[in-house]
Amino acid sequence: MSLPLTPSDGHSSNQDSAPVYSDREVSFRAHRPTLRLKLLATVAVLAIATFSILPNYFTGGWIWNAPAALPQASQLNRLQAEGLTLPGWQTLEQQTVSISGSKWSVQAIQPDLGAAEVEGSDGEGATPVLNTGSDRPVLVMLRPQVWHLEQPQVEWMDINGAQRWTADHHERIFLSRDVGDDSVLAGLHLNSGLSDRSISFSARYFRGWSRQQTYAVVQWYAWTTGGSPAVSQWFWVDQWKQLRDRQRMPWVAVSVLVPIKPLGNIDTVRTIAESLSRTIQSTLVGDVFTESS
Repeated sequence: MSLPLTPSDGHSSNQDSAPVYSDREVSFRAHRPTLRLKLLATVAVLAIATFSILPNYFTGGWIWNAPAALPQASQLNRLQAEGLTLPGWQTLEQQTVSISGSKWSVQAIQPDLGAAEVEGSDGEGATPVLNTGSDRPVLVMLRPQVWHLEQPQVEWMDINGAQRWTADHHERIFLSRDVGDDSVLAGLHLNSGLSDRSISFSARYFRGWSRQQTYAVVQWYAWTTGGSPAVSQWFWVDQWKQLRDRQRMPWVAVSVLVPIKPLGNIDTVRTIAESLSRTIQSTLVGDVFTESS
């Protein structure tokens, strides 16, 4: 039996002729003016960007064709040659080492017992006593940008190849450094226009082990306003810095190696690894990334 082509009993032709909309269609029609405004705003922003950028591109004034020189070049070169002076830590030895064609500052450090607290204390800003089950010092490896066209690329692969270790127990850690009690960092933070009171960054945290030694390893790229182990994070910060200030965002690749027992648990040194990483980040921001006068 075929379906009737005429309205069924109880329905008028006027009712059938009226359009019927689903809830989704009604919602879409209600928000159509808002969508139009957002589209117009997007088109306006793109138009402004196009008219401001294209003339520079065709006249040779494209800012990425000739990036500004690093204002921190002298500090970065000194870091590569001399390493980093870390409050609460004593440098036992420092040397510049070539790894896969790149120069790294490698320094062996240990806590300055005169500034260290009793082990187990959680005092903020203090250096815990190192108790890792190993008599070897902590290694801090720093690879600074020393030329304005240098970009971070394969630093972690270079380190892995040089150490010839097996890496496991990977995780991401998120750290922040309060700048309220640091006049240098506080001044830099206020000048940057940031409203919060800390410099946040993230890092890779994993175990690297070989037949000779096992380490808890922390790695990240540090820059003025933060840090991340991902190159892409630095890339976007650098692009914005160039667009806004016509300057590069300098970076330093950081690799911290905390010795532990053979195939030991990296959680046993998590506190010291995180504390040292925060100290390195804040020292880089306060002593290296500041512009020379």
